[in-house]
Amino acid sequence: MADKVEALIGRLAPEPICDDCIVERLGLAALHQASQRTNELAGTRGYERGQNECAICGSAKMVIRRKRK
Repeated sequence: MADKVEALIGRLAPEPICDDCIVERLGLAALHQASQRTNELAGTRGYERGQNECAICGSAKMVIRRKRK
C-alpha cells in the first residue's frame, strides 16, 4: 500500500494531492492509510507537505507533492 501511495504522488508530480483523493484513487479503506504514508514521506527525497490546492479535487487543504527531478 505504501508503494502505491508513493507511486501515485510521483505520477502527479509536481502537482499536489490531498489524502482524501489518495484514498479515493487507490480505493483504500481508511484515511489514516494515506495520511500515515504522506506524513512519513514529508520532507524526504523531494516530498513537500503543506497547505495548498489539491490538483484533483480543487480543495484548499493539507496536500503532498513531489518536486520533479
